[in-house]
Amino acid sequence: MTSTNTRPAQLAPVRIGRGRVVHLGNLSSITGPAGEPRYVAGSCSAGTRGDTVKVGAAVAAPIDCRNCTHSNSVRVAWINAMVIAATSGPVTLPHTGLTVPHTQLRVDGPAHPGPGSAKQHPLYLGDRFVGWITTYRHRSATYQLNCLGGRELDEYAQQCRLYTGDSATVADVLAELVREHLTATDVAARLAASRTPVRLMQHVRDGDPYPTLHASVPVPLTTDPTWHRAAAYVLRRDHPAGPDQHWQIWTPTGWTRLPDGVDVDQDHG
Repeated sequence: MTSTNTRPAQLAPVRIGRGRVVHLGNLSSITGPAGEPRYVAGSCSAGTRGDTVKVGAAVAAPIDCRNCTHSNSVRVAWINAMVIAATSGPVTLPHTGLTVPHTQLRVDGPAHPGPGSAKQHPLYLGDRFVGWITTYRHRSATYQLNCLGGRELDEYAQQCRLYTGDSATVADVLAELVREHLTATDVAARLAASRTPVRLMQHVRDGDPYPTLHASVPVPLTTDPTWHRAAAYVLRRDHPAGPDQHWQIWTPTGWTRLPDGVDVDQDHG
């Protein structure tokens, strides 16, 4: 074998030893007979000899080692979420249209006051709190993490797509995760009060339509176009949409655009 003086670099996950369990691991400074890399367990006592594994090779199974989970639970949760994402495919969130590789990274819980008029929202990876997102008028975001690295967020954002299909920055993704949570909370509260949610969308040049007002209407939660025309009539009368605006209504299948003013006038003229 040959060896180098380079310090082992953190690389995870890898298979260690001859078992089927996947562990967090380190790239060893010791290479195999042909110069191939070897890995040793970095978070548990799975073994010291290591496996011969290709550098950067994808892992198709979640980490299920109790020792690794205990010693670096957040990193394990992140890797497992990415493994699940690779097998289950991307998910489009219902309220923002943001497409994400997995839904383990999420905003949850009440917001807290931030600097000035900003608000801070708790960010979770699965059930684990990993940091705060600070939003300014819900369209820009900064973050402070306590146990998740910026590299992980970069990896996540690179796999996300905005409603328009455009690529997203980390700030874009975090702002949309906040908006997704706030909208979901608002929708749940209105449905609990037996009211059907509606929202007024503002068209933005070179961007996706953005909700400027959330409200509710006294119609059933349904995909029936007759009830949607009735809701459109009420909104046209009480809260007419302005230029470059339109109303959407929440249905069992997601947000649906309500008929415009011409259609409403014809039905109720």
